[in-house]
Amino acid sequence: MECVSQAEKVHSYVVSIRRTLHEYPELSFQEFETAKRIEAELRSMGLSPRRVAGTGVVADIEGAQPGRTVAIRADIDGLPVQEENQVEYASKNKGVMHACGHDAHVAMLLGFAKILVEEKRNIRGRVRLIFQPAEEQPPGGAQQLIKEGVLEGVNYIIGQHVFSNISAGKVAVYYGPLMANSDKFIIRLHGRGGHGSAPHETVDPIVTASYYVTLAQTIVSRRVDPVKAAVVTFGTFNAGYRFNIIAAHAELTGTVRTLDMDTRGLVKAELRRLLEGVCNSMGVSYEFEYEEGYPVVVNNPEVARVVEEAAVDILGRDAVLHPDPVMGGEDFGYYMQRVPGAFYFLGVGNPAKGVTSPQHTPTYNVDEDALKHGVAILCRATERLLSRPS
Repeated sequence: MECVSQAEKVHSYVVSIRRTLHEYPELSFQEFETAKRIEAELRSMGLSPRRVAGTGVVADIEGAQPGRTVAIRADIDGLPVQEENQVEYASKNKGVMHACGHDAHVAMLLGFAKILVEEKRNIRGRVRLIFQPAEEQPPGGAQQLIKEGVLEGVNYIIGQHVFSNISAGKVAVYYGPLMANSDKFIIRLHGRGGHGSAPHETVDPIVTASYYVTLAQTIVSRRVDPVKAAVVTFGTFNAGYRFNIIAAHAELTGTVRTLDMDTRGLVKAELRRLLEGVCNSMGVSYEFEYEEGYPVVVNNPEVARVVEEAAVDILGRDAVLHPDPVMGGEDFGYYMQRVPGAFYFLGVGNPAKGVTSPQHTPTYNVDEDALKHGVAILCRATERLLSRPS
């Protein structure tokens, strides 16, 4: 396939779709109009989309000859963010915004679908288009789609994510882990409240929780292997309701990020062990809840190499980066627990155009000129995976 010229050909369509979706973002598992629009676009190409997981959409494009099946996933949900961009296509849905670029993911995959439909007489095998709901809201949409069979018969899977911290015209490719296990914990401490002037008559959960927050920082610095990555972050600390009353209860919530299963298990165990020790020493009882979220995203080296070669073909050797993993979470990891695949970052940042804000912020945007690179890389990587010997 002439991937570069074909990507140029569909570029105006990709930008138009991206802007339309950007105007009408929807939250996780509420992507009703988004799904309808995706279905309409696919039907206009002569395809037969089917619904999965309520608001997910899947469609197959069959080549002229039998062969392997390559799946490509685009997530479709927005975020609860009030947009502040002064653009004509700013969100019209109050308090909801495509602040992570999922509008661009959908648009690029639809643009690639147009290319595939036009070229299917030259394709050997099948391409499965997966438009997944609810990446932003754990437990996410990927597991439900897998349960409903979207990976049946799939040999490889590819996912791409726009990234404003990477310059337009660059691509980040990883061999091995690139995004973290993403877990949540909730801790409730129960003491005995009382008057602030008589702490000796109380069991203070605030002091206990404060000790614990500080002590938990030693998990990463003293218990985790220094060459392995881990993050323990406390996001909330809630207790009390008046300045001169010692509270009876306190609650902590936070997140743990790791890049391998052994470290994940170690941090979880240490959080509980330290909590038990502190609470026992202070006479406080506790509840400990630990929710294992999205798994680490680990690229298959062979598929990652195909993606890198595709990016080199499209953008040149100097355009391909190999940065450190990021500690954010992504439910794409569930797919790659079952099928060899690769996930990579497409640079869309451009200070000259004012595109500098990070994901999940009210001023997040993308350099739309970079989207043609994403379409072309999907095209070339898919072509090469389909051509691999069975």
